[in-house]
Amino acid sequence: MLNLQACRSKIERAKKHIRDLDLARVAFLGTNPYVGIPKFHPEENQTVFVLESIPGVPNEIAAILGDAIHNLRTALDYLASELVRSAGNEPKGVYFPIADTAEKYEAESGGKTKGMPKEAKEIIDRLRPYGGGNYFLWALHKLDIIDKHRLLPAVGMKIGGWQISLSLTPTEYNFSFPSVLENGDVIGWIPGDHVADKQMSISADITFGEPEVFKGRPMMQALADLIDFVEAIVFQFETHYSPPSHL
Repeated sequence: MLNLQACRSKIERAKKHIRDLDLARVAFLGTNPYVGIPKFHPEENQTVFVLESIPGVPNEIAAILGDAIHNLRTALDYLASELVRSAGNEPKGVYFPIADTAEKYEAESGGKTKGMPKEAKEIIDRLRPYGGGNYFLWALHKLDIIDKHRLLPAVGMKIGGWQISLSLTPTEYNFSFPSVLENGDVIGWIPGDHVADKQMSISADITFGEPEVFKGRPMMQALADLIDFVEAIVFQFETHYSPPSHL
């Protein structure tokens, strides 16, 4: 029977970090950090809305994000170690194997799972935990490595459009614009001079800023997916080695 209590404790700790992360995220977005600057173009008789001086996402958010990622990755390493112990072996240099490519996985996974039951290694193999195989496992591994060297980048992104209420003629306009917000982005335009009308807001969220990983996906959504996936793996081994009794 596997003892996965420590493994599940790491998952619960990750969930705690994610709750804290959401509080920090809501507090930051509540400051209305992404404001469009209206600029009137008289030759075209239109007001263009431009993003300027976009604030960076607070380091606190990136730090909590890294803690959540690390706890999820560690939960899988705890699982691998427990699988080795279940076979009566001492886990030395044991990790849940994840690699950038299938070739690297083939070359490295045997050493990282030494002492693990053959059937357990076969279950892991079927998960295809490498780039081009299982995206969620590869992404978790990649993010954890990045966080060991620097804060995980997080950036603002749009989830909806601009909502602008003009003071004289209350009207709502929705403009589309790039997923990742950058200084100088032209959001859209409306006829006439509306430079004096500053009632505007944007529907925004925070995404991972690492180009390779979860590009354009809201941070909280991606973390929820990772939690579900790690828990599913743990449950798979839990039920395989300790099937529930039927009374």
